[in-house]
Amino acid sequence: MMVHRAVDGEGLLFIHGAGSQGLVWQLQLLAFPRAQAPDLPGHTGGAPQAAADARGVDGYLEALRATLGPGRDRIAAGHSLGGAIALRWALAHPEEVRALILVGTGARLRVAPRFFEGIGAGDPTAIEEFGAAWFAPQTPARLREKSLLLLRATPPPVLLADLSAANAFDVMAEVGRLSLPTLVICGTEDRLTPVKFSQYLHDRIHGSELVLVEGAGHMVMIEQPQATNAAIRSFLERLGQPLDRRPDQETAR
Repeated sequence: MMVHRAVDGEGLLFIHGAGSQGLVWQLQLLAFPRAQAPDLPGHTGGAPQAAADARGVDGYLEALRATLGPGRDRIAAGHSLGGAIALRWALAHPEEVRALILVGTGARLRVAPRFFEGIGAGDPTAIEEFGAAWFAPQTPARLREKSLLLLRATPPPVLLADLSAANAFDVMAEVGRLSLPTLVICGTEDRLTPVKFSQYLHDRIHGSELVLVEGAGHMVMIEQPQATNAAIRSFLERLGQPLDRRPDQETAR
């Protein structure tokens, strides 16, 4: 598991979603260079079997914790499947997580059967259809293509392991016992984890903040990086987290 732009083992940790890599957070790493964005098992340069061996969200979490080493007061920021990992982390190891940033995710995640069937059969159109659902219709083609390169580079067995992990995830009965500082971000045009998923989290996590980004889809951090980064920055400032950023880094696209 590689770590992009790692500075230290503490602080803000970005966790990517299904069929992606840590590099999907590039625009956030430019804005918050103290952060880390690890790759989950098997997603880059590793054996695809590592993803299947992880056995779901809990397995991905334990692999992540083993790679990062001991740590406390982490700010776990997860997108989609990464948000599920962040939620499970806060529930299973509350002493390790200082705050949560939940982006385009939910307390329960379900995957359309056609994605399982098509990807499992090796149908490349199923992967393209899954990737197309990541974005709002008006998203520029160059931004779509950049993200889809990461999806296409994900071995199909790894993508299937990701989708299986997401499909089995359900903490709806548990999420209400969370009370740590939490920022929930969702694009108003997210088709995979729609706004109602984020509203559910906001309604049940005591003291959480909900930010809806107009016109963004599931990949809100890529489609609307300025709005996403501004919400994260404001949240971190309230936590007293050092930013170590330059003004010119914020608008990189």
